[in-house]
Amino acid sequence: MEYTTLERVKIRLRQFHIDTVTNDDYTTSDVVVFDKKEDNPLIEQLIKQATEDVKAKRCYPDTLTDDDITADLKQFENVVINLAVYDHSQAGENYMSALSEGGVSRTWKDRDKLFVGVFPFVKVL
Repeated sequence: MEYTTLERVKIRLRQFHIDTVTNDDYTTSDVVVFDKKEDNPLIEQLIKQATEDVKAKRCYPDTLTDDDITADLKQFENVVINLAVYDHSQAGENYMSALSEGGVSRTWKDRDKLFVGVFPFVKVL
């Protein structure tokens, strides 16, 4: 099954559950049901922001069409998902560099390290 980018982020965030449904032929199937619909606008914004960040890293030339850019961005969909999940995990803790509370310490991986494999767009002459 092919999931949308939003659905893939929600899967990574564990915002889903599995239901069993009865088909017309009385067999059963498992279906994925996505939870926390109120979180969708935030996740969609994070996906858009992550996509724009990848575009900025790629430095697309003005000669490329929107279709060319969209096609190129498909190869970085996992990077976009990783960035959206990372940014979602930071919610409520904007720009925190460290936390130590009750014997638990947290530090965040450098967000730029999630751009592994995203290089500026170059065209061989």
